[in-house]
Amino acid sequence: MNKRRVWAFIVLLGVIIGTILLNLSLSFYGTALKEQMEQFHRMARNQLEPGTRLFLRICFYRLGASLILFFCIRFMGNYYVFYPFVMILSIGFGYTLSLLSFCYGFKGIIYMFAYLCPQYFIYIPLMIGILREASSQMDRVFLPNMRRTVVIFTIIFLGCGAESYINPWILKIILKNFR
Repeated sequence: MNKRRVWAFIVLLGVIIGTILLNLSLSFYGTALKEQMEQFHRMARNQLEPGTRLFLRICFYRLGASLILFFCIRFMGNYYVFYPFVMILSIGFGYTLSLLSFCYGFKGIIYMFAYLCPQYFIYIPLMIGILREASSQMDRVFLPNMRRTVVIFTIIFLGCGAESYINPWILKIILKNFR
């Protein structure tokens, strides 16, 4: 099977699993999930201000996950750790998109794009490039290349900046105009 198809299958399967998980959790926690989403939107409208605190929090999550993945790859010697990583990201995407669609209908899709913009214009090409590199290196030990590592973490750092300084303004505009 083509490696691109394997990655596409993993992403699609993750989105489907995320949607199924949301539907299962709605039967138990439907009202609580909806209230939690509305509370987050109220907070985003009123309190999500670009700044150093938000930037540091986002860097902690994004760079922390990247460092954990980086060290797993270095210690394992291959890139098979990417399969569960991409699956988890896809499950989260499917779950969030389904929750937003459940709570807000079609506006939920617009909200999802607001959550992803503009930082995912940086993260997605980076992830595709890393996966392409990983696919070609999958069965071989990846030789450490400090320049490549610095470039990857610099791009992640730029994505964190976009997520913390540009995304809050986009979210405020979208949440304010699409009530």
